[in-house]
Amino acid sequence: MESLLIPDWAPNIHPLIVHFPIALLVITAFANLITFFIPEKWWDETKNTILYVTGTICAGITYYTGTIAADTVFLPTEAQSVLSEHADWAQYLLWFFILYSILRIAFHWFDLFEKNSFKIVAFITVLPGLFMVFETAEYGGKMVFGYGAGTGQLLQQEEPESPVPMDSTSTVSSFVTKGNGDWTWNINSNSVSDLITNFHWVEGSVQDLNPAIISAESPLLRLKASEQANLFVTHDSFQDVQVDYNLNLDDLDGKVELVHHLQDANNYDFVSLSSDGMMRQGRIQNGDEIIFQEGTFKVNGELFLRVVGDGTHFRGYVNREMKVHGHGDAPERGNVGLKLQGSGTVLLSQIEMTQL
Repeated sequence: MESLLIPDWAPNIHPLIVHFPIALLVITAFANLITFFIPEKWWDETKNTILYVTGTICAGITYYTGTIAADTVFLPTEAQSVLSEHADWAQYLLWFFILYSILRIAFHWFDLFEKNSFKIVAFITVLPGLFMVFETAEYGGKMVFGYGAGTGQLLQQEEPESPVPMDSTSTVSSFVTKGNGDWTWNINSNSVSDLITNFHWVEGSVQDLNPAIISAESPLLRLKASEQANLFVTHDSFQDVQVDYNLNLDDLDGKVELVHHLQDANNYDFVSLSSDGMMRQGRIQNGDEIIFQEGTFKVNGELFLRVVGDGTHFRGYVNREMKVHGHGDAPERGNVGLKLQGSGTVLLSQIEMTQL
């Protein structure tokens, strides 16, 4: 039924209703200001409170639809940090107006609006909320007009990049670092050497991993899993990151962890993918596992995987579809890498790391 109410250009209901609470809260604040200059028989604080409460309820509904919308749209790299800011400001806005509505109701309960001083205090108090409305709308506007979110055109803007085919006899480094520190690792015949050069082992060793280049339509790096965990990460550390992996898990009996923000073997963030199709997102903190969210995926051929660690927002995608979206404390800068455990092999064709 809901789908019948959504036009073709809108991938979800959020862009259809998002403007209503913004307009209602701004108009209510304007009406609140006008209250000081007109007789109470025309407009009074009770009507203002009803509008503020209504606007808050609408903001809550809109925030909920926004969280659903964020989980259904595959975003360009540049939009990841914009989405996080938009979500943060929307949450600040919602909590502010919930508390503000409770404050106004308390003023009515104790008849404090009979005093002009409390009317002034109530109006001044709402001004930070209007700033939050502006910031939320600004980042939402960037999502729509800058990256096409909510227009139905976003899905055509970014395709997961396929590994660039390399001549199997090439000796050119497969690991390319950009000037800003971002890097791409496209597998070629030199990738075993590049693995040893650009990563170091936190658990296990390169010998245990037994890396080898195999021939397919394009070169692939075969990594062997074992019962002893094998964890390798970059030498450099990064703050807010998006990491894309192209992996084939068909011959793995165990799990792979896409690791980011690693401090040491007992402290890092991860998205894990098990051979049984279970996906978990979480954090290893002082050796203890904290799960943010769980999901499922289909193990079938090469998978395009994306993990995002942006402030307090953590997202995991499989083949352009968001599977997990958790939240936690913002981590410190850390390393990026891969952890294998179990039996069998994993095939890797590309890893790309982008700082947000």
